[in-house]
Amino acid sequence: MAFVGTAASYIQLSRFLREDLTQSVAAQQTALAAYVARDVDNYLDERLAFLERLAGAVPAGLLAQPGQLRAWLAERGALGGLFPLGLSVADTGGKRLDDAAQPAADGPEFAAALAGKRAIGRPHATPSGHSALPMAVPVRNSAGQVAAVLLGTADLTADGLLDHLQDGRVGQSGGILVISPRDRLFVASTDVSMSLTPTPREGVNLLHDRAMAGYRGSGTTRNAKGIDEISAIASVPTSGWFVVARLPVAEALAPVGRMQSFILQQRGPAVSAVLIVLGLVMAWLLRPLFRAADEADRMTRGELPLAPLKVVRDDEIGHLTQAFNRLLAKLLDNQEALQRIAHHDTLTGLPNRKLLDDRLQQALAHAGRQGHKVAVLYLDLDGFKGLNDTFGHEAGDKALQEIARRLQALVRQTDTVARIGGDEFVLLATGLNEPANEGAQVLAQRCIDAIAEPLPLDRARTAIGVSIGIALGDGSETPRDLLAAADKAMYRAKQGGRGTHAMSAANALPEMSSAASRP
Repeated sequence: MAFVGTAASYIQLSRFLREDLTQSVAAQQTALAAYVARDVDNYLDERLAFLERLAGAVPAGLLAQPGQLRAWLAERGALGGLFPLGLSVADTGGKRLDDAAQPAADGPEFAAALAGKRAIGRPHATPSGHSALPMAVPVRNSAGQVAAVLLGTADLTADGLLDHLQDGRVGQSGGILVISPRDRLFVASTDVSMSLTPTPREGVNLLHDRAMAGYRGSGTTRNAKGIDEISAIASVPTSGWFVVARLPVAEALAPVGRMQSFILQQRGPAVSAVLIVLGLVMAWLLRPLFRAADEADRMTRGELPLAPLKVVRDDEIGHLTQAFNRLLAKLLDNQEALQRIAHHDTLTGLPNRKLLDDRLQQALAHAGRQGHKVAVLYLDLDGFKGLNDTFGHEAGDKALQEIARRLQALVRQTDTVARIGGDEFVLLATGLNEPANEGAQVLAQRCIDAIAEPLPLDRARTAIGVSIGIALGDGSETPRDLLAAADKAMYRAKQGGRGTHAMSAANALPEMSSAASRP
């Protein structure tokens, strides 16, 4: 009994302490990585900001006077002290304006500056063994055009940035890495032999591969030297780099070994026996309850999907679990119904305004990233009130359902048809290529033609029309502004005779009436 109790405590406490220490070390590494990342980001931002101020102060006349330009740069560089490896100006072709003997500028930072952005180049070693980091910003003329590029080279070694990493050590063998994913390069490292060396190839360190793909967080991994490490990753926004704080697992979990030795040496037979008995009884009695409570708690945190709990025994705990499962089933049914009601129109089944706003927000964000356009068609039925007054509200409801069906038949699966009012619909078309205005107007005309078809009511067939306002977006607008623009265009279409469509004035596009657009 004593042996079993000691073994059980040994295993359980070891596992608990391993998990607890792992989480604690991961939190420490995350905080350290974030601190160093902020420090590196401030270092880079300070120098880029200095370059931008200096670029704004370059006299236009000096661009044609190499000697005076070189003296001007030397004086400012000495005053600032942020670029000990020199400042230079190159024209848009890469030729050095201050010193023709220097090689032409052609690095990635030069290309980015030509495009109007401040940028950081690829770190490299100088002949003296220092780590140099090129930076560049655009020099604009009075018209705001890029007339030249101001380049500066920072000395990471002389500035003390690399020395700072030496202070960012956790334990005896932990360390810091600064990595450039674009260049696949270790920019700096606590282990100086790793600085300015290529990162490991894909598949060697799985957590490193995830970090190169954009993951930011912590985890346990095996490095290129075969050592298991607890690592945390934080971004350096200014440069696109990221910082890794790492500590070998063996060092992080060293207290576990000391605790294991203590248990083996100090636990007495009597205590072991008591713990065994109590542990077995309590574990048997409460294990289903603890498991059910843990699963229910994880469901509330979103770590597990909502699902019935397993009924282990037919006792009080089993009855409680069954009651929870019945309650969960009702909750799921009500949740699904409420979700449907909250986001869809009860009459037509179409998305309502709330769901439309969400999809429009997503469509605008995607359009901004991909360079596409979205079209919002605001539809207001013509003559619907007369149909309601003549045939009654039941016929009006059937007419709305038929119109909803016709509109859905016109669009792609990626588009959205929503009902946002009594006789008002909105059609959201995404991923439009140029000329987007023509595609939107063609779609609007198809809607007009489809709605104009007679409606099959119980006692007669009648037809109504529709006026449509069109607004185009490229991702820079808000959903509210785009809907408002389409709404205004719809009112202009009604004023123009109804049964037509009109483009939003904000799009500055030619309008096309329904009559002019028909073949």
